[in-house]
Amino acid sequence: MENSDKIIVLIVTFTAAFITWKLVFDFYTQRFHKVFAHVIAIVTASFMFISSMILFAPSNYVRGVTPEVEITLTAILSVVGMVGVLYILFKHILVKK
Repeated sequence: MENSDKIIVLIVTFTAAFITWKLVFDFYTQRFHKVFAHVIAIVTASFMFISSMILFAPSNYVRGVTPEVEITLTAILSVVGMVGVLYILFKHILVKK
């Protein structure tokens, strides 16, 4: 069960990071050169990955005793909410301006 939790968390975090990269890259390629857009997208996706992983970290982690990740509904909804806000921001609000 422990390995399946890790796999689920990695799938969720990598998916959120990829969607973030794609949204930011598509938005900035219209405004800057592709290299600059790629760098901005990679940095933004890295921050999304790190912040998503922190959401799944247990608050009272003891090495070897407690699981390394905890899947909670709050963490999953937070990740979906962050990606949703970025989607609305980059696909609808900023494109119209």
